[in-house]
Amino acid sequence: MVEKENPDSLNSLLENYEKQKTIDTAADWKQLRKRITSDRNKRLFLNYLRNAAAILLPLFLTYQYVLQPVLNRSGATKETVTVTSAPGMVTKTILPDGSEVWLNALSSLTYPQRFTEKDRTVQLSGEAYFKVVSDKKHRFNVETPDGIKISAYGTEFNVNAYASENHHKVTLAKGNVEVSAKESLKKEILSVGEKAVINLQTGNMSVSPADTYVETAWKDGKMVFRREKLDKIAEKLSRKFGVNIRLEGDRLKEYEYTATFTDETLEDILDLLKRSAPITYSISKQKQLDNETFTRREVIIKSK
Repeated sequence: MVEKENPDSLNSLLENYEKQKTIDTAADWKQLRKRITSDRNKRLFLNYLRNAAAILLPLFLTYQYVLQPVLNRSGATKETVTVTSAPGMVTKTILPDGSEVWLNALSSLTYPQRFTEKDRTVQLSGEAYFKVVSDKKHRFNVETPDGIKISAYGTEFNVNAYASENHHKVTLAKGNVEVSAKESLKKEILSVGEKAVINLQTGNMSVSPADTYVETAWKDGKMVFRREKLDKIAEKLSRKFGVNIRLEGDRLKEYEYTATFTDETLEDILDLLKRSAPITYSISKQKQLDNETFTRREVIIKSK
């Protein structure tokens, strides 16, 4: 007895056959290979990251906690800038934090290219006027070769610390500053209009009222004297004009002058001083040396 085929089963087989003909075996295999390759690459990449972390993390920790502190202490990683002001010049410079500094003649300032430490510290030799940008988190320090340290967070002050002078001065124009000296145990906090005078021979430091105009007029190209003795005037003229000045006779040191000079030449100033006291002066000419440089002019001041 022969069974008759079920029409529904036959139709279902035909439909499945038609569907199988529409399957793109090559495309599906290509897609499957991409997935397999992608999964394998992810595993390889993750393994690479784990291995790299295992190598780099100890190196990073060693640099951060061992090498970097040592390098910072030794200054090996710090790049500094030194600005020098020539005789007769007032040089202005801008520090990395935006603070402004005016350097008087024959002065130099050294500071880092970037302030990366907790404190903003610069080194000064000579005289400078500082206009410090306020930063309550980072103290600003000025250090001199003789161990004087001036600290503030944001203020304006003048530091006169020429190596040739026995007394160094810090004059406060705005805000407040703390002044300390290597040879003095005490620190002084100045108020506006005060100056600290440090005796380098004894280490003593005294605070007194200051004429801030007299102390800071140099940054505007002026020389202001208020009952200034001639030997001190000679020191300032020597720096400003790049000459050697010699006083012949101790009595000359007691002469005092009150004057303000702006655009006058050295000869103009000497002539004015000559009119106010019984003195005379002579100026030698420069001589050319074998190395193609010239000697400094020498000024000799005598009593009449």
